Amino acid sequence: MKGFVLGLLVAGIGFAGYFYLKGYLRLPSRTVAVADAGAPVKEVKEKKKKRRRGAVREARNESPGPAGPGHQAPAPVAEAEPEPVKLSPSDLKLVSQGDDLSRPDVVHMGDATDDSGSHELSQDDIDAKFRAKEEAILGCISRARPDEETYVPGRVTVKFRIQRTGNVRGVRVEAPAIMQKGGIYSCIKGVVNGIRFPPSSSSQIVSYPFSLT
Repeated sequence: MKGFVLGLLVAGIGFAGYFYLKGYLRLPSRTVAVADAGAPVKEVKEKKKKRRRGAVREARNESPGPAGPGHQAPAPVAEAEPEPVKLSPSDLKLVSQGDDLSRPDVVHMGDATDDSGSHELSQDDIDAKFRAKEEAILGCISRARPDEETYVPGRVTVKFRIQRTGNVRGVRVEAPAIMQKGGIYSCIKGVVNGIRFPPSSSSQIVSYPFSLT
């Protein structure tokens, strides 16, 4: 009887020890499983972070490197910049366009005023009237250029005849051919024809040169 009870006791202790050991051995496997499950998440985050930094560096730096989706974007911008217009010798040739200023001034009775007498316009009188329209003429020169960046060497010369009545009759513009194509003559003619000078005893032909810069 004692042997039977002792056997049951030993069997109970052994059974309890088996479950204890079984539970103890499962704990590390759960810890390992949790650690393994967390490792891929951390690895994915690190990879995403590296790709994002790489894209930022390629956008900020122009150092050569492997071609990628972010690296190819700046190239079309540089190629899209317009190149300066190349002017040929024929484009820079001075061309004169306008009215024939050699024709004599036609005087009609009653054109001259009583106070004209022997008074002749001085250069200061002419400059004062012309200076008021100078900005408009400079605007015509600017608009006649092929573009704002292309340098056109040479000069533009504006000639016109002032009648004794003070009106302008005949305008002639000498300028590079490329600017004549840009409509410089018609623009300047419209400005100069609107100038009114004081009456004088004789007609005059005046000339104003403008250096191109």
